[in-house]
Amino acid sequence: MKPEHEAVSITAGALAAAGSSVLSWLVLLGWREAGREYPQLPWLGLVPMMLYVVLVLVAAWRIRQYVHSPRGRPPHRFVPSPQQARGVLVAAQAGALGGAILLGFYLANAVVHLSALDVPSVRGLFVRAAVSAVAAVVVSAAGYVGQWMCRLPEDDEPSPPGGEDGMAYG
Repeated sequence: MKPEHEAVSITAGALAAAGSSVLSWLVLLGWREAGREYPQLPWLGLVPMMLYVVLVLVAAWRIRQYVHSPRGRPPHRFVPSPQQARGVLVAAQAGALGGAILLGFYLANAVVHLSALDVPSVRGLFVRAAVSAVAAVVVSAAGYVGQWMCRLPEDDEPSPPGGEDGMAYG
């Protein structure tokens, strides 16, 4: 079993989202006070986020299938190296925190537009920020799910000192 301090916790994600939203909100207000327009949020920005979700979940699923396969079965077609498994785990953890930080940024964008929703162009920016915030939640959730998929099964026997730490291949 992996100690809890080695995983990216939901609390860490919530703190990252809160910190990112406050910092982004302050930067956006300063940006506007300097006489600049708020940044545009393109719809195309959703594509890499959703691609990241698919890639992390597929890679983590493959690791999970290998780790949880019965021991007596013939070898899989896919046998991950320890480096591949660690890479998937790190990508999942990065998605969990990165999605939380993006969530804070997009929420701050939505909040700064709340006061002028009667203007059609501002309403469009608000909608894009809200949809992007939902996409960021999906990225973060995929990171947490991918992190969970990379866990090794619990054993009844204690692990040797300096041995397995509970994640797939270290």
